[in-house]
Amino acid sequence: MTTPTATAEEGTSPFKAGLAALRQGEWDEGRALIEAGRATGAEPDGEVRLLLAIADIRTGRADVDVLADHAITAGALGDLRRLLVNPLVSEGAPARAVRVLDAMIAACPPGLRDLRQRAGLHARLRDWDAAIADADAIAGLDASDTFTQAMRLQYRLQAGRIAEAAAIVDTIGVMPADERVATFMLLVLLREGRLEQAADRAQQVEIETVTDPALAGAIVQALFRAKRHDAAIAAGEHLVGLGLESMMLRSHLAQAWIAGGPLQNRSAKAIEHLEAGVALAPDDLRMVSLLGSLLLRAGKTEAALPHLRKCVEKQPQMGQIRALYARALKQTGRHEEAANEFVEMLSSVPDEGTRWRRYAAGALAQAGRREEAADLFDAWVATRREGLPDSFGDGLEALWDKLDTVKIPQERLDWAWSLRDPDCTLDRAEWDRRAKWGHLADHFLLDWLECRDAQVEEAMYHFADELDFLERFTAEARARAPGKGVVYASAHIGAMYFGPLALELIGERSRWVASTPSVARTSYSETLISTSDQTETQVVRAFMQALKQDCIVVIVADGAINLAAPRVEFEGQDVTYSQFAARTAYRMGSPSAFVSPVWRPDNHLGFVLEHLPMPEEGETADDYAQRWQDAYFGHLRRFLAGKPENLRLAGGIWRNIR
Repeated sequence: MTTPTATAEEGTSPFKAGLAALRQGEWDEGRALIEAGRATGAEPDGEVRLLLAIADIRTGRADVDVLADHAITAGALGDLRRLLVNPLVSEGAPARAVRVLDAMIAACPPGLRDLRQRAGLHARLRDWDAAIADADAIAGLDASDTFTQAMRLQYRLQAGRIAEAAAIVDTIGVMPADERVATFMLLVLLREGRLEQAADRAQQVEIETVTDPALAGAIVQALFRAKRHDAAIAAGEHLVGLGLESMMLRSHLAQAWIAGGPLQNRSAKAIEHLEAGVALAPDDLRMVSLLGSLLLRAGKTEAALPHLRKCVEKQPQMGQIRALYARALKQTGRHEEAANEFVEMLSSVPDEGTRWRRYAAGALAQAGRREEAADLFDAWVATRREGLPDSFGDGLEALWDKLDTVKIPQERLDWAWSLRDPDCTLDRAEWDRRAKWGHLADHFLLDWLECRDAQVEEAMYHFADELDFLERFTAEARARAPGKGVVYASAHIGAMYFGPLALELIGERSRWVASTPSVARTSYSETLISTSDQTETQVVRAFMQALKQDCIVVIVADGAINLAAPRVEFEGQDVTYSQFAARTAYRMGSPSAFVSPVWRPDNHLGFVLEHLPMPEEGETADDYAQRWQDAYFGHLRRFLAGKPENLRLAGGIWRNIR
């Protein structure tokens, strides 16, 4: 170490070398040089004392509060930033760095640089009120600064002060060129629920100029959430074509395809974008689960399994996804694993698991654990029985008081309302009430049949004087091809659970295809062809065997044994539909009919019965299946125009309504 020899009288400060060392971060050497200067009789000035204080803070001899004992001048700000603020930030001590900036800003008129840095540190500490105050102060100094505009919106978003952020957005006339500001503007409007305004703003952006993936994602999100699906798809595909990539862009573009893309490539495009999104954000379980679900429904079960398994491992309480995973295992023949997953779901997510007990019992039965399956189903039946009224008729009437509990997607109600008879005199409110009652009534009927086996006859009393009509129609159907059985095809409409009961009342030999597990200990289970504990091959074999035995076989053509059930376009919607019934009728030469039990006045029941075509001489299976399909959907369309009580609004055709 070299001790300076120059004196103050010679015009050179005795602290010059010490100050230089301290500014180089040589704390001990600088302190020693300052002490040597003092030995000459010189007294340190404010600059020297402040740098010594910085040295004490950096070496742990003092905390930043020591700065309060020193006068901070504008000339000292550079030293404080370089020697104290920046190192504290780099060392992961943002709270201490904020206290240094507090002292600096309090001592000197605040500049943009220090305010901006302090605002950023407050944000890092999630002290949003302080961050917002600094951002607003910066805006007061320079209202044209776009970085500050972005901060004001971003911090309010993160603080949940959405109304304030929206008020700022309202002051911005046209979409700014600054992409960060534009992004936060869209996000603010979306959080505020102003979806149409967000979409309008998104469509003001020049797509060709976008370079920020975050803005690209916000544009597509805004268009998608406003249900401008075509615009979202067009914008998203173009942005991807420009080379922009972000998880939000891919996620919302995929959702736009699912919600509104052309039927023929909807699923494939959604999967394409979700796969790209998952590659970018492999731990985003929302995307991972959606990808797994789509792959499963596209028939790519093996590809779906890893994604569904990952979700189950990361979030075991996701009952819906766990059930899909179990169903995927079931579809690949891994019945024991599927049963175990269902059992685990029922124990880990008991509330959500209730709706899956039917599937769980079926999976257990299919895995050979029939006694366990029966016990599970019986326990579920006993629990449901406790909530049922003493009288079937009283239960139907009581449903009017439970309409507020019905949760039907609004899109289903809107679509069904659009299909009503033009001569319908009901207003929308009353129409909705009756539709919800019908939804509850059919589920109540199932509960009664499964849980009150000893009182099933009470439900029988509600048939109107139409059993003779059913009997005559059935005789007509049989006469079209004697000894070939009859296919009764319906959909998830009307009082569908009355069908097997009605056929029993007229003494017809019948079988019905349903998801109820065969372990159900009820009288009607003897005629069941269960889809929940048999493979597709077994169901097909049982169906054909029943026709060979001259039975009536009841099936819902819009049902789905497999989650990858085919879909067709019907009245602008993508609905599940299987040609299995039509092709089996063709192959077996069996007559078929469109059927559905329906509610009549005073809670009585009747029937809609319409013959479906027989094969014509020389007609191919494909041509017949198409003609049968056209007739089936024609009858279904007329049915849906009828009384709202008979819509049911769940399962089958309703499942994918958007």
